[in-house]
Amino acid sequence: MDVEHGLFTELRRVYGSLTSRLIEKLKTPPRRLYVRVITSRITRSDVLKLLELEGVKAHADPYYEEAIYMEIEGPFNVECESEKYIVVDEKTAVSLLLGSDLYRPGVVKSMSFRRGERLWATTRRGTRIACIEAVVSSSAMSALKHGLVGVNIASPYRAPRISSTRVYSDGLIYPQSLPSMATVIALSPKPGDLVVDMNAAPGGKTSHIVQVTRGLARLISIDRSERKAGLIRELLRRLQLDYNVVVVPGDSRYIHLDLNLEGRVDRVLIDPPCSNLGVRPILDYERSLKDVLNLAEYQKQFLKSAYFILKPGGVLVYSTCTLTMRENEENVRYAIEELGYSPVELPNPLPYSEVVKYKGVVGYRFSPFTEDMPGYFIAILTK
Repeated sequence: MDVEHGLFTELRRVYGSLTSRLIEKLKTPPRRLYVRVITSRITRSDVLKLLELEGVKAHADPYYEEAIYMEIEGPFNVECESEKYIVVDEKTAVSLLLGSDLYRPGVVKSMSFRRGERLWATTRRGTRIACIEAVVSSSAMSALKHGLVGVNIASPYRAPRISSTRVYSDGLIYPQSLPSMATVIALSPKPGDLVVDMNAAPGGKTSHIVQVTRGLARLISIDRSERKAGLIRELLRRLQLDYNVVVVPGDSRYIHLDLNLEGRVDRVLIDPPCSNLGVRPILDYERSLKDVLNLAEYQKQFLKSAYFILKPGGVLVYSTCTLTMRENEENVRYAIEELGYSPVELPNPLPYSEVVKYKGVVGYRFSPFTEDMPGYFIAILTK
């Protein structure tokens, strides 16, 4: 992972002399793989027992009652006696880094290879990820749309294969980072609340809101396209949390114009598209400071439209999976100074986070340097 000079300078505003170390940290996964237990359907202790029966050792998080985690092993040296390679997409590259096998949808292109041959799996930019042993030939693979292409022989890290467990297939757990879970805890939705999730796909936080309110909040979940709305509906069905939720395809920057919600909403969640400079691991990074500046302006539009729909005293939670000040502290400062929001400081910080105070802003940052978390930012505002 390399970042351009302007973006490095932006990160240095937060991390100073530790910025180079931060970038190295972002290349690696956190040592804990978190999942959320659907506690409205099963107890956490029962999930731990069921996972143990399947050979997966999991642990209860001491602070978040719906969270469990598994340890990720590594790093290991990876060798592959081959000069051949197969190129995979970004999401697949991360899965392979953690020991998953390779399936056809993740393949971008490849050299010619035979069944049983070993080859490197690489990113689009040529970063070597893992050693794969092909179970089909390249010619047979070209005729496939789905199915196994290769077995992961060697990878830098090994994580439990959660998606192959019964509790996963039964929709009793949902893979989700700890800071993402903390976002809904910070929102603190209550039964009877009218809640709007403005950037909801693929539905992780929406489903969590249904879970913690036992479906007794009224929830509107919005994302930009029918495809994204479909992802939300599909996840809610799979987790059996598809009640009291209206899923709307649309641009929530204009929610105050498109829906009759002005001054009626109790709680709003904004988790907008961001530069992702907190996601771990990042293998290749292609965005620039210009992208960050454009994203920051885009994010402000959600904060503006949310102000119109919140009722007086209503609560807004703003979160990103990035560490830049322009997308985090400075956007929240804009919300306070230009839009009229007031900052909210919790009596106790969110576990694993550090309190951020900046020119009237109060926020909570999860850091790769603090408890080995992904980079993440949460701020709580009120109207």
